[in-house]
Amino acid sequence: MRQLSLCRQTGVALITVLLVIAMVTVLATRMSGHLQVQIARVGASDSAEQAYWHWLSAEALVRQVLLAEHEESEGRTHLQQGWATQQGPFPVRGGMIGGKVRDLHACFNVNSLLKNPNETAKFSESVERFQALLNALEFDEYTARLLTATLVDWLDADDDLHESMGAESADYESLPQPYQAANQSLAHISELRQIRGFNAEVYHRLRPYVCVIPELNEWPLNLNTVAADQPEIIVAFFRGAVDMTAAENLLADRPSDGWESVDAIRQEPTFQALAEGGTNTFSMDGITVSSEYFELNAQVQYGDLEFYGTSQIRIAGGRGYILHRSRGGYEYDERTVDN
Repeated sequence: MRQLSLCRQTGVALITVLLVIAMVTVLATRMSGHLQVQIARVGASDSAEQAYWHWLSAEALVRQVLLAEHEESEGRTHLQQGWATQQGPFPVRGGMIGGKVRDLHACFNVNSLLKNPNETAKFSESVERFQALLNALEFDEYTARLLTATLVDWLDADDDLHESMGAESADYESLPQPYQAANQSLAHISELRQIRGFNAEVYHRLRPYVCVIPELNEWPLNLNTVAADQPEIIVAFFRGAVDMTAAENLLADRPSDGWESVDAIRQEPTFQALAEGGTNTFSMDGITVSSEYFELNAQVQYGDLEFYGTSQIRIAGGRGYILHRSRGGYEYDERTVDN
């Protein structure tokens, strides 16, 4: 009996020891897992911080390049300048950095559709320009009216519909995930995706031709920096008075380093014919050969992290100002649309 009792006690002790070992093993495994997560989190945070500073260094470099080229060319801006070419990717410690700069005077400024009760003629002109752009991009008439109406309502300060096809806060508040209309100018072009009618297909179709100049409700167009494959921009600016063929020819005949002045642009046969014909929709007001507003799209790879940053820069009075910064902005790739 004593021997049997001793065996039972030994068995209980052995089971207890095994349970303790199992518990310690589980705790150690969980602690190890938490430690690995913490290490990965710290590493990712460090990579993001370093990528952020690489982005700011690219921003500072672009600002200095723009300032130098503005001074060298006495304010004239054209596509033969260094800022206009894709830069990089360049190797940096721990990764790569690259980027490209866009002239915001070579695309339709969406904020020009901001309604001003004291400037009804200018507003009507902006509406006609936007609709001319949509027509040039072969949007159907219904879609063009819808996009124009909802965009105007998103920008204007009131809650009254611009027209029956518009949309105000009441329309957005009825959605499954409700929100209100901004009723102010856009800070970044991606805000279009919040507006009724601007679905992914429409947005990506419009994106190369539209942009946002913060707090500026005008559209100054620099013909020196319009991309050669975007004659639709010129068609839109002149509200259809310049057709697609004439716009293509104008860009094809443009001097390699752009026109020297607006007066030189006026001497182009296309504009001479329009001026002599007295076309009502033709006006050179707003044409420029100098640009103030630019957008940097920076791509940074640091370790396993890919970082995208957008900076809007203004060059004025011999100084460079940062107007807007935002992270994100992955490059659109048609190969991934269906995924």
